[in-house]
Amino acid sequence: MLSPCPFIPPQERVFTHDDIHALGADRSRLFYDTALNYAQSLWLAGFPAKALLLINRALSCNLSDVRLNGDAKPYHAVAWILQCRPDGRFIGNPRRHFQHLATRMVEPHKELRTWRAWACWYLAKQLLSETEFMPDLKQVRKELLIKPRRADISQHLTRLSPADDREAWESALSWAITHPVLPAGKISVVPIGVADVGEISRLAHVIWPEVYPSIISVAQIDYMLGKSYSVKVLEEDITTRSVHYALIREGSENIGYVAWEALTTTDTAFLHKLYLLPQRHGQGIGAQALQWVEDAARERGLSRITLRVNRLNSRAIRAYVRAGFHFASEVCTEIGDGFVMDDYIMTKPLTSA
Repeated sequence: MLSPCPFIPPQERVFTHDDIHALGADRSRLFYDTALNYAQSLWLAGFPAKALLLINRALSCNLSDVRLNGDAKPYHAVAWILQCRPDGRFIGNPRRHFQHLATRMVEPHKELRTWRAWACWYLAKQLLSETEFMPDLKQVRKELLIKPRRADISQHLTRLSPADDREAWESALSWAITHPVLPAGKISVVPIGVADVGEISRLAHVIWPEVYPSIISVAQIDYMLGKSYSVKVLEEDITTRSVHYALIREGSENIGYVAWEALTTTDTAFLHKLYLLPQRHGQGIGAQALQWVEDAARERGLSRITLRVNRLNSRAIRAYVRAGFHFASEVCTEIGDGFVMDDYIMTKPLTSA
């Protein structure tokens, strides 16, 4: 269940395309409100890309009596959806989408709508990894496109808007950069010792059967859980290999776990495990746990962090790319009983904090 976007109207009922279609060419305050209500319904139904499109449609209105930094905040909503997009749900490429929208705008209010699109593009540029969400470089070369600077966008919104576009956009940009979105409960990463490895085992036996059936067989899931997550094996990881284990908690609830090892001979921190309950995916918690590992590795003077990830685990791969990892190699390892681990090796240099 997705949480409602806090910057557009709460859902009093489910809005559909029929609500928009019934308004025809109307671009009044009623259209603006309806489009934002429909965006909320689409977000809650699990369609973040479509929700962004409806916010775009709300911004097609040329309204002088609407405060965009008022009860509803469409620019904030764009930033929030970009940050809170759930893994596995189609988001498209917002950076490219807004670039195309800004350069292919039509009437009415073409110029104002163009700069509103550039404002949304700038939010996407600031919040999304260019490695994962690439701009349309072909268009840039073909059309000699010069992308606007922040000051350009601010200037044109001030010049063209009958509302408070510049103030609303600048506010959304500042909020997005300084307030990474996390769930309401306080997230903590708590190191543990051998006395608590039973909780790691319990969480693994909950998480793996939910996450991995689309990636590896049920038989391999059972085999790997038995091989790597018995209490005895986890205790040996800590006592003989000096693997660092920690529980990821929201308040007092354990919602995941992380494990890493310092490989001092190669100046590397190796990330063995980072798993969350599926309902906690896409909320920035994994990034916080990963930051904990990076900080700990820096304290020990290590220069890089490396991990293995299944080549079919697209959700995890996207998260690691967003965090600054790049592909180093591929490796396929036999692990017994006819099973293999077919992985990418990904790595990230650790600069000084």
